[in-house]
Amino acid sequence: MSKKMSSLRPFREVQLQWLRLLLKDTDLSSRAIQFAVYLVVVRYNDALGMAWPSHSTVCADLGLKSEKTVQRLIKELRGKWFDIRNGSGRHKSTEYVPSRVSHKAAHDLREKEQAEKADKTNCLATHEGGHFGPSIGAKMSSKRGQKSPTIKENEKTKKKVKAKPEDRFRLQKVLASGSIFERTWNDRLQAAGLLTLDHLLQVTRDPSGNSYFTLPGKWPAPRTSKEWRLQIQILYEAADKEIPEHFFKSGGN
Repeated sequence: MSKKMSSLRPFREVQLQWLRLLLKDTDLSSRAIQFAVYLVVVRYNDALGMAWPSHSTVCADLGLKSEKTVQRLIKELRGKWFDIRNGSGRHKSTEYVPSRVSHKAAHDLREKEQAEKADKTNCLATHEGGHFGPSIGAKMSSKRGQKSPTIKENEKTKKKVKAKPEDRFRLQKVLASGSIFERTWNDRLQAAGLLTLDHLLQVTRDPSGNSYFTLPGKWPAPRTSKEWRLQIQILYEAADKEIPEHFFKSGGN
């Protein structure tokens, strides 16, 4: 990536500006705009910088009748709004990355709005001249010298406690509706030769009828890391199953 591109804000910081620019594009059909919003709001993985829903998933989520419609929408968005890499098979979905052109346009809009906001919040001069700022609320002592604001006792004794892996990867509910978390987990589990979530865990439902999986952390930890092996251990314990031996022989990869 060029130095110029690396200086752009991360996409998550300009997503709102990107969407506003998208909605102003009169060359796009309403379906194409819906598809683009779906990709960056519902399916976008910020950690990987892309979305990769399968054509069948897109049809199911957006109520499209055929995958040919998805291909037509891809043609509308390709280049200007997304850099799109077509899938190469059943287990390789098409990847959608916000294009550099649209990313930069959103970045420039964010910078312009930030500058305009800063201009509007400059301090005003008093009638005596000079500038004034908000009071910091510190009380002045009647005795000579200055008195610093009191430091709370709990701040004096505050100590940073290093979180244990068990705490960071404790079990928590994740929506089981083809979400990005679920798909990422299944991809990683399949790559490690392990059961996918639907074969490993039972789906639970809340009073509202929403379906959930109970997972150790939202995102899988890096491959071969201690955290990843700990997540698998917690996951299989929750499922009351034994981890396959090949997982340990392969180093958790």
